[in-house]
Amino acid sequence: MKLRLKSLVATLALMLVGTAYAGPVIIDGTDANDHGSASGGANLEGWLYMQRALENLAANLAPGTAKRVVSVGTTGGQAGAAIASAFNLSSLAATWTLVTVDGDVAIGNFLSTLSTASTGILYLPTYGLSSGDLTLAEMTAVNANATNINNFVGGAGVPTDGGGLFAMGEDGAGAYGWLTTLIPAIVPVELGSGGIDSAITLTAAGNTAFGGGLSNTDVGNAVPWHGYFEGSLGGLSVLGVADFNNASRSVIIGGGAGAQIGCGLPGQPPCLNVPEPGTLPLIAVAGVALLTAGLRRRRAR
Repeated sequence: MKLRLKSLVATLALMLVGTAYAGPVIIDGTDANDHGSASGGANLEGWLYMQRALENLAANLAPGTAKRVVSVGTTGGQAGAAIASAFNLSSLAATWTLVTVDGDVAIGNFLSTLSTASTGILYLPTYGLSSGDLTLAEMTAVNANATNINNFVGGAGVPTDGGGLFAMGEDGAGAYGWLTTLIPAIVPVELGSGGIDSAITLTAAGNTAFGGGLSNTDVGNAVPWHGYFEGSLGGLSVLGVADFNNASRSVIIGGGAGAQIGCGLPGQPPCLNVPEPGTLPLIAVAGVALLTAGLRRRRAR
């Protein structure tokens, strides 16, 4: 019995230093990169939303994840300027690096070996909504690597120390192909280039996922928006909503640490209830304390 208790103590102790969880996810239907700017050393409007999103994702990553944001397909223009400013004026700039991978071949090669050893946050910019964003060939390369993106975040059937994902609005042939590959029952609704001006507000799940790191003021900057999500969300939650045609629409989906993308549907692994990063260590601390006390009582006898 003593050996068994010691083994349990050792196991719980390992949980203190080895907690595993999927990475945080933000997927939206906005083209915030096309509706922002920087002035006086500060990001404004959509670019500020992007900055806050990056900061929140970084804050929810597992220790040891590479401090590197990789942006795919931003070839300059508004899309390139937006992610550069969102990153350079964020708190990440002091210790992180921003890398751009451009061109369908380069993007395909990069995503085929995507891992948290070299990437902390994967940024998928808009497609068909802003100058310098993803081309059709680049979107096709992204879609072909849906499984690699899913595994990177940590939704491949078991919780892992996953990376963060920030993906924005897509419109046109192949839009959200990677997402519908992972969640076949999700329905991305594209509203075209005009955009909807109704304010985006956080849901209760959004406030929980962002933990105050992304506010209604921040998401309110991400207008106009161009799409929303219906149907099954797999392992994701509705984080931000806005009104359209007298109905509340799911404009931002995802989740904090523990979010999973492709799961819970036919052909996909089950969705796992992954504790928030701080929860499991606290449980382990309590377990270690109780078991240690039990060992002491046995020795006293």
